[in-house]
Amino acid sequence: MQDDQIAAGLVGLLLVAVEILAPVAGAVAAALAVRRRGRGARLAMAGCLVMLPGPIVAVLGTTVGLEPLMRAVGTSMAGHVLTALTLPFHLVGFGLILAGALSEPRQQPLPHSPTAVESH
Repeated sequence: MQDDQIAAGLVGLLLVAVEILAPVAGAVAAALAVRRRGRGARLAMAGCLVMLPGPIVAVLGTTVGLEPLMRAVGTSMAGHVLTALTLPFHLVGFGLILAGALSEPRQQPLPHSPTAVESH
């Protein structure tokens, strides 16, 4: 019984770590692409950073506020309320990432060739 609880806790911790590290990795990748992609990469980076607090709010809500929340809204609704608290982070972040992915890449300036200038 004790081993099952420890295993469940470790799996939960691993999942939260992935939920936090994935947006961080996305933000870093988008930051590295800002010069190449311009506005689209900035939107994607902002989306990743907006998504980042979602799992943190979920963990804090579960750790600190689950018992009072269950008393206030009932046991069956408490999980839904926690999901509703994290949903805006995911939706807005996903929207920004999608907007960045669908935006036009920044126009690359035309290279100046020395022969084109000399021929005029």
